[in-house]
Amino acid sequence: MYIAIIALITLQIFTIIIAIYLYGLTRKKRDDNVEPYSQFSIGACALGFALVILFLFYIFVGDEFKVSDNLGQVGDFVGGLTNPVLSFIALVVLLRTTLIQTVETRKTSSIMLEQQRLFEQERFESSFYKLLDRYEVSAEKYWRKTPEGEDYTRGINKVLELKKQRSEVDILPARKRIKEIGNAARRHLGNDRDKKAILRALQVFAFVNGSSLSLKRKKYYFSLLLDSMEPCEIVMFITMAFISPKTRKKLKAYSPAATLKSEFFVSQTVCSYYGGS
Repeated sequence: MYIAIIALITLQIFTIIIAIYLYGLTRKKRDDNVEPYSQFSIGACALGFALVILFLFYIFVGDEFKVSDNLGQVGDFVGGLTNPVLSFIALVVLLRTTLIQTVETRKTSSIMLEQQRLFEQERFESSFYKLLDRYEVSAEKYWRKTPEGEDYTRGINKVLELKKQRSEVDILPARKRIKEIGNAARRHLGNDRDKKAILRALQVFAFVNGSSLSLKRKKYYFSLLLDSMEPCEIVMFITMAFISPKTRKKLKAYSPAATLKSEFFVSQTVCSYYGGS
């Protein structure tokens, strides 16, 4: 009985060592690459287990024992020890295979999500640059040409007309000032040509602001819009956006007047609202 207990304890220790070793192979690498168990590792475990069985068989069987006359007992002995351990090893290998499949599925999902993100980015940029090109065509047509006999472009002349009443507007109370800013914007920029060009700029802004991009990326694309505009065009764009409460609030987050001076605007109120000096 004492020898049997030692044999069973030895078998349990061997099983625990195998489990720890196979678990260590799983935890060895910290990256996402999970490799299957090597055939050498599995073979070494099987060989070690076979040696343990031979060792136990040597302990329990005396010299007078004939294997040929007791094949049933030998089979029960070997099978009773082998089946649990081999089943355990098979389970560990199966779990490892499942882990590999799970990791590969996650990688595939990540790749697909990345491809989808790149596709959406390309589609967004394609639409963005088309809208931006449409604006530049309108701006070139209506604002960037210098009329014959004039010193400034049409866009600069529009801004000069817009700010003529600046001193009168700035001394008004807040409500009347905002109302007069709207009246001045409609009076000087309300014609069809100016409204069309400004509407193109507002379309670009609405497209960027309504996208699912982060605010940082939105500001980047909005900066591309500002880079494509002359200072006078930015002033007209900001002024027309100011008279619409919804657009005014949305545009404020982008601080479009940060690089402009207040004297270009119809009122200091407009420039200060959008982060100007």
